[in-house]
Amino acid sequence: MKSVALAVLALCSLVLNTAQAEPSVTKTDLLIVGGTESGWAAAIQAARQRVKSVTLVLDGDWLGGQYTEQALACVDENKGPGKVGWGVDWHPMKRSFHRSGLFKELMDRIEAFNTEKYGSPMPGRPFHGPSTFRPAEAEAIFRELLQPYIDKGQVKLITRHYPVKADLEKSEARPRLTGLWFAPTGSEQPDLHIQARLTIDASDWGDVIQVSGTDFEMGADPRSRYQEPSAPVDLSDYPANEMNPITWAMIVEESDRDTPIPQPDHYDDRNFVRTSRLSLAEMKHLKWDRPVKLGSIPHWPDQGKASPRQLSIFTVRRIVDGETSKDQRTSILLNYMLGQDYPLERLPQHVVTALEATEPGASEKNIVLMTRAQRQIIFDDAKRHSLSLLYHLQNFVHERAPDKTNSFRHFHLSDEFGTADHLPPKPYIRESLRLKAMYMMREQDGRNQDGPNKKFARERFSQVMYPDGLFAWQFHYDFHRTGRAYLKSEGNTGPWIDYEKPGRNTSLVSDRSLFPLRSLVPIEMDGLLGAQKNVGYSSIVSAAIRLHDQCVAVGQAAGATAAISLQYDIAPREIPYDRERLEQVRTALCSETDAGVALLIWPYRDLAPAHPAFIAVNRLAARGILPMDVRSVDFHPDDPASHEWCQQIQRLASQSVNAANLRFTFDEGMTRGEFCQQLWAGLKDLPLRPYTRLQPDDADADGIPDRDDPTLFTPGEPVQWKKITSVAAENQNGLVSLIKSPQERRINFAGKNVPPLTGFESDQGAVFNPQRGFGWQRDLSQNMRQRKQVHEVYLDTFVFTRDHDRWECAVPNGIWQVTVCVGDAGHDQIGQWVTVEGKQIIQDLSTVEGSFQKKQTRVKVRDGRLTVEIGKTRAGTNTCLNWLAFEPIPSAGASR
Repeated sequence: MKSVALAVLALCSLVLNTAQAEPSVTKTDLLIVGGTESGWAAAIQAARQRVKSVTLVLDGDWLGGQYTEQALACVDENKGPGKVGWGVDWHPMKRSFHRSGLFKELMDRIEAFNTEKYGSPMPGRPFHGPSTFRPAEAEAIFRELLQPYIDKGQVKLITRHYPVKADLEKSEARPRLTGLWFAPTGSEQPDLHIQARLTIDASDWGDVIQVSGTDFEMGADPRSRYQEPSAPVDLSDYPANEMNPITWAMIVEESDRDTPIPQPDHYDDRNFVRTSRLSLAEMKHLKWDRPVKLGSIPHWPDQGKASPRQLSIFTVRRIVDGETSKDQRTSILLNYMLGQDYPLERLPQHVVTALEATEPGASEKNIVLMTRAQRQIIFDDAKRHSLSLLYHLQNFVHERAPDKTNSFRHFHLSDEFGTADHLPPKPYIRESLRLKAMYMMREQDGRNQDGPNKKFARERFSQVMYPDGLFAWQFHYDFHRTGRAYLKSEGNTGPWIDYEKPGRNTSLVSDRSLFPLRSLVPIEMDGLLGAQKNVGYSSIVSAAIRLHDQCVAVGQAAGATAAISLQYDIAPREIPYDRERLEQVRTALCSETDAGVALLIWPYRDLAPAHPAFIAVNRLAARGILPMDVRSVDFHPDDPASHEWCQQIQRLASQSVNAANLRFTFDEGMTRGEFCQQLWAGLKDLPLRPYTRLQPDDADADGIPDRDDPTLFTPGEPVQWKKITSVAAENQNGLVSLIKSPQERRINFAGKNVPPLTGFESDQGAVFNPQRGFGWQRDLSQNMRQRKQVHEVYLDTFVFTRDHDRWECAVPNGIWQVTVCVGDAGHDQIGQWVTVEGKQIIQDLSTVEGSFQKKQTRVKVRDGRLTVEIGKTRAGTNTCLNWLAFEPIPSAGASR
């Protein structure tokens, strides 16, 4: 009997274990994995499109991703070389677009909350960005925006679970993801099984993509993969675990007393040589085993000087300025303080030892491929490193600071996260895996072509404007330092600092670009969409699409695509080839609705969602109906519409709809925006002409497979990046007018060996001479150059200065029209300055090799000398003056 009883007990145990291993199945229409800002946005977007059942599963407790659980509490938004709204003075990039979509809804609520609590929508007055928030307060707003859909029963929220296994249907040409098994965090045993018609992976590390076996990429791309000009040819210095670093951010707030933290394990002041100028002054002599660049910023302002926006560790990402806020308590985000970033390659020896104990070779794995336990080893050391930085500020820097009023010794770690160590639950994650998508966005599609780096960039649309674009973006390809350097004398058992690898920097910028629907769709997996940072782009492009607003827009785009796919029971991969369905996705994102703010699809600079023509202009532009010029980044909706422009639009409109059904009228006095509104109202409901797909895998039959073709239905050559070295615009070609008035004088700046030019007087850099009547304040004869690169000698030659120099010419008093030309036929030149009679006409201008810039102005001469100054008052940049022309204007008044 005893043996029978044991057998029964064993059977019961087996049944119980089986029951635990096989949880009951829950079904949903749309499953979203990841409570990031992208997952949150996808859930709201899908619910607004009436998806009946949305299940959102996150591995923590907080919604909001980098805003909240990663504590990136100083908002970074789309930026470009133009300016809309706020931008930091030192940065060549300004906000590119007006806020739109769910990002605007979110930020409006955050800033309204800030106004109520702190007395200002932007209470931090930080140096790096305008908008800040406390992470816990932002999380409440994320939850508040999602809650109505939870209350309706449309959205179900499940916390503290992560996927461990996938259900795949393999009977069709491609596998299809049909469900996921979830385990509680801290366990590997699933207790939740969810089947879904469609799944969105908005997790931190592409959890769904990995467990489903969907193809993905990670780490640096070799140039041979996507032919990107900045990608490394040889990956020998780019190991598998090299990628954009993580940073464990910290929120500190003002204390009533000194609140120093304990010294962390493995602490070494030498890790923080760049953290502050005081640190650098004592440790700049250290010898590192890689080519590091030193530099630092001030520590904190002196007493009475803390409040203004300024560059210091204290103010660069200040969340709340206690001197101006209602609560009179300063709080600060510490993130990327020239030493806080944590590179993921060449790990310290104590981390290597811990990882290798879990699995041989674990220390060389990319963090994407690590187990959660292995990642935790990395995370623990990244936390320790951030705490060490705070300890360095509270001790090493505190002891050396002449004024200790605003010392970080008077600050403590915020307790808003509810964690034992008072740190946010997760690090800031800049780069995840990259979904192998229907189309992988490449650097050459959107990189600015005005020059070798972002200092030369001027406003323009990108070289490729994807036909399936869903939202606008722009930023620089922003790699924080990905390498780790150790002291030559101690190796990886000693201190380290990060260093910049070739091609992994912040020097390059995109133009005004679109995000294609295809980059959300796996190339060989159905039932799945990417989101957050798990989408189809190269490593280089991933560095430019990772900001607060961009990740929200990615989530919105994924949610809208999913909803249309579910509504019509079609695979998302069909939508880019189906004009009607693509337009329905855009309608979900950008149309008249009471549910939310329309999303900017086309990257016009001057269109705000509140403008009556916002939707019409965006939708017409996305269809290719509006005439486009690469430099015309402003639409000017309130300018008069010309009859010729309207006729041109009518012709373009007929290419997408049947022109016979198109009805609109042109009224004199109608604005461009009003015309677009009328046109959109007349055609938005008309049937679209279908795309013509010429070949199954090459829609336009141009020899470029669809997976490599950014423009599916426009035949062309493979896209290449090349610097624009000639500009046709008159004021940018540097040429003098063919017609010269009798009173006009032209001066060519050239060396003694350059023969005189017809129509020009020659200036060879000599000091002003009354007999000659013109010349320089000092001798610049050694500053004359000829490149022998262009045919026009007056462009091939120039005088340059790295300082500030003055040229004068004796002329009668009166009004003079003056034209100057700057540029260099052989080299790029950055930051050129020219002033005429005290009037700044060229300021911080960059020209690329072989391009020139003409500027004309009218000035009044009162002292008998026309004065031209070149160069900045403070040295540091080259100004290259090619030629100068001037003539009297007897009857004109001076310009102001």
